[in-house]
Amino acid sequence: MTNSLDVITIGRAGVDLYGAQVGGRLEDMGSFEKYIGGSPANIACGTARLGLRSALITRVGDEHMGRFIREEVARHGVETRGVATDPERLTALVILGIRDEERFPLIFYRENCADMALCEEDIDEELIASSRCVLVTGTHLSHSRTEAAVLKSLNLARKHRAKTALDIDYRPNLWGVAGHNDGLSGESSGSRSRSR
Repeated sequence: MTNSLDVITIGRAGVDLYGAQVGGRLEDMGSFEKYIGGSPANIACGTARLGLRSALITRVGDEHMGRFIREEVARHGVETRGVATDPERLTALVILGIRDEERFPLIFYRENCADMALCEEDIDEELIASSRCVLVTGTHLSHSRTEAAVLKSLNLARKHRAKTALDIDYRPNLWGVAGHNDGLSGESSGSRSRSR
């Protein structure tokens, strides 16, 4: 099979709501701007903008934010046949702010979200075989169902002689080893004490 794609990314896809008041606390935000989020979705869009033929494998909810992700990644030139619509789960959301160069408060809304329902059945061998590279992310190794999908995609990539890559994408609170307030915020007293 000829490689019709340069890279396939697999994993998180959500909506990032950035506070428009740069320098303010999330508590004080009055408005937000909407973007696609999740490193796999961002990498797929970034590589497409650079001229590579990219695809995304993930799940989104059957609602407004899921349609936004599907339409936005397609607008950037990303192949979306690997984006499944999950009728039971919502698309993930992240609320973020920019305080300064070192502090980016954020809150993940990912409880039972659509992309964490990715499973082995969502991994299409023909799609994997069509790519020169498959990039997976660490967050999807945090749960047995998504881990099985990631491992299947890596095994298929190797079977079809594609390169593989891992974006660690480590978020302690998404692995259940930190609280909701301990994302990459640098805001909580626990985060500040650990960084000293």
